[in-house]
Amino acid sequence: MKLPDQSSKPAGLALWFGLLLGALILVGSFYNLANYPTIWWDEAIFSEAAANLAQHGRYAFTVQSPNQLVDLDFRISAGPAVILPVALAYKLFGVSLLSGRLVAGVYLVFAFLALFLGARRLWGSVTALLAVALAFLGTDVFYWGRSVLGDIPALGLFLCATWFLVRGLESRSLWPLFWGGIFVGLAFNAKEFYGLAGLPPLVVLAQQYWRDKRRLTQSVLAFVVGAAIPPLAYLALKAVILGSLTGAIFHFLDQKKLLCHEFFTPFTIGRIYPESLLFLLQNPLFWLGCLGVGWIWRKETPSPGVKLWILNFFLWSGVYLTAVYWHRFALPGLFLACPLAAYFLGKVATRLAAKVFTPPPRWLAPGIIVAVLVLFSPIGGLDFFKQILVCRGSAPVRLVQYLRTHVPRSCLIETPEYELAFLDDDHRIHHMPSYFFVESTPDKIVLLNPRKQPYEFNRVGADILILGRFGKGVFKQVYLPGLIKREWRRVAQVDCYDIYVSKKSEKKMLSLMSQTLASYQKASLIKPASQNNVPGIAVDSFYQ
Repeated sequence: MKLPDQSSKPAGLALWFGLLLGALILVGSFYNLANYPTIWWDEAIFSEAAANLAQHGRYAFTVQSPNQLVDLDFRISAGPAVILPVALAYKLFGVSLLSGRLVAGVYLVFAFLALFLGARRLWGSVTALLAVALAFLGTDVFYWGRSVLGDIPALGLFLCATWFLVRGLESRSLWPLFWGGIFVGLAFNAKEFYGLAGLPPLVVLAQQYWRDKRRLTQSVLAFVVGAAIPPLAYLALKAVILGSLTGAIFHFLDQKKLLCHEFFTPFTIGRIYPESLLFLLQNPLFWLGCLGVGWIWRKETPSPGVKLWILNFFLWSGVYLTAVYWHRFALPGLFLACPLAAYFLGKVATRLAAKVFTPPPRWLAPGIIVAVLVLFSPIGGLDFFKQILVCRGSAPVRLVQYLRTHVPRSCLIETPEYELAFLDDDHRIHHMPSYFFVESTPDKIVLLNPRKQPYEFNRVGADILILGRFGKGVFKQVYLPGLIKREWRRVAQVDCYDIYVSKKSEKKMLSLMSQTLASYQKASLIKPASQNNVPGIAVDSFYQ
């Protein structure tokens, strides 16, 4: 189905376009990582787990810093394909937000490269470049892909697996099928619901080799053996950490039960989310991908590789219907839609150009494609790219600076804002337990407590309470506003973060905070308190 290059000039234009697109992807993947996007809940969990592995040799999340850790805490939903490389980066470059995001940037570039390789194998270089451009312009991958999360690494590994599997379906060699299985297993080790990626290859292999049972057995074995190696290694790691294979298996099952609201797994099936269906129906990439499938199915004879790609497209679009509304869970389906959309646009543009001019000028078909994209396709990717270029500073960093200048290190801080555990190593920070999970829809965000166990944060004995966007929003049912108003006093605000002291020890804490600020000013040779306040902080009058 590839279209041969007809002249060197279009090939040269494609080369220059590819170089420009690659440069933009590199900038979008690595520039200004320390400031954009703002670190948040999930990224903080995975970053802290990797930091604990690098610093303490424990695959664990921090319940109370500095040393109260829980091995394989249920909140660590990203697997070792993410945690281990980030921990290695922390070992090499030191623990920092930038170090971990360098790994995320590599995975982001890898996802674009794997998309290009897979699309080029099936539809040629021009379609592949257009597919990458559609993914660049039409998705929010630059927002999610620059953070230490499991989604984009898993997506890149899955697309690489698809590239190997397409090669295996087109040749008699079993090695591409084996390596395709390896990368499916690695995708599972980044984000476990990618275990579903093992189903479409088995369907296509069965269809292709059903009459040749020997070849079918060899092909399936090559793929299954490769796919089994990374998950078995992950299971062995869990068994070593937890002390038994049985404990590792039950940990896996328990975590899936807690996370069943978040995505589909073979063990726990979430409900169908109509808001996710609406998001797909309103997305031009999805519809263009469907049109591409229709074009191929009606006008061409799809190869086994193309059938695999189409089957994956429908599978992952369907999987998003069982996922919570977070858009990053739609990225697998949208990335798979991009080559199909690009192929359809190319075919339609070529037909239209041929009807307008005979022979059509070389610029006409690309011009039609660009016009369609500008008029009908969202270019939200450019908005994220702009933020990458202009964003400076972040609220969590300003909060940490405030704590270092105002709060004694001996104080215990209670907060549901997990980014503090990773960013602040100077204070003792206590977090809520692991059995609370967040569910997001277009209309609301709700907190789920699958185990129905209450959490009484007032019994922790914290000196300071910090509530940010999560604490004042979804966690209101844990940090009750009426209880906080009755027993805590707000003394400062840093951007979206409210800082409270307990009314039981209010005078003592205010005195200690004033002494801490005075000590910091003396050490920094800064006299006026107003010059030492972090921008964006509103401090009550007792500091002045």
